[in-house]
Amino acid sequence: MSMKKRWKHSQRNSMKLKNSIYFVLSLALFLTFGHLMPAYSADVVERILAVVNDEIITDQDLQVVMAPVISQYKTIYTGQELEDKTKKAREDFLNKLIEEKMILSEAKKKQVIVADSEVDEMLTDVRNKFPSREIFLKAIEDQGLTEKKLWNRFHDQLMTQKLVTYEVKSRISASPGEVSDYYKAHPEEFSQGDRVHLRQILVREGARSAEEAKTFADSLIAQIDQGKSFEELAKTYSEGSEAKEGGDMGWVQKGQLMGNIDQKVFLLEEGQHTAAIKSSLGYHIFQVVERQRSSLKPLAEVRNSIQETIFKEKLGERLDAWIKSLKKNAYISIR
Repeated sequence: MSMKKRWKHSQRNSMKLKNSIYFVLSLALFLTFGHLMPAYSADVVERILAVVNDEIITDQDLQVVMAPVISQYKTIYTGQELEDKTKKAREDFLNKLIEEKMILSEAKKKQVIVADSEVDEMLTDVRNKFPSREIFLKAIEDQGLTEKKLWNRFHDQLMTQKLVTYEVKSRISASPGEVSDYYKAHPEEFSQGDRVHLRQILVREGARSAEEAKTFADSLIAQIDQGKSFEELAKTYSEGSEAKEGGDMGWVQKGQLMGNIDQKVFLLEEGQHTAAIKSSLGYHIFQVVERQRSSLKPLAEVRNSIQETIFKEKLGERLDAWIKSLKKNAYISIR
């Protein structure tokens, strides 16, 4: 598989993983801002959309997890485009709910244990996002829920998460060899461009004329050329924010500075300085303290991020395969 295809494949798996495991947490996020959303009518609460083994999915279940996305869509789209986007979101979220119910059914079958204290903590975290208990209760009531119903939903969510952790996450690892191979196969991900460690002296206009500022900047350059310390001159005369640090700007990547300044700075070698460069503030003098050419970040520096990338890719693939195996033996009826 080419690097480009592998990257796209990894991105799809990461998105699939995110949607499959964590999308149910939309409920918690939605309840945080639920008081800003319209309430659902009673007929929506009762209508059954699908049956998955012994679990049911109601229109309310779907509306609740969709609410944050639909709310965002309404700020971006209108008319037919909004209608099409909403229809697609409805199909996608219903499919994800079906997957979640399959996992929940399997968790109940395997008698996954969730302590009441775990659910209580989750419920408390959501409840604490509201200014008061009364506002919280009103928000869930507007969605056709009671505190007990919400507690039960969170209990089910924790059951599915625990089962996914056991059946999928705990069986995945990224070996040192895989990390090394990934590093060698994806050099573009770990390259770092030219960068320089800079010091600056700024001579501002305002209290002095442009001509006076230029003359003073040139006099400082003359002192630097005579061997005076750039750092000490910056501490004494610079009017930049980093003057107290001897004009130290830290490391700067190529392209981060204004065009003409960037171009002139990256022509310099270590220890060299620019002539006075005009800007809207006045005149700048830059010195390159250190310089690093384009290079690859050391493997030791990026090892953890590579392990995470490989883990997510494997997790997405294994989760997808596991869900497909559950689907083969599941009873699914969409109304």
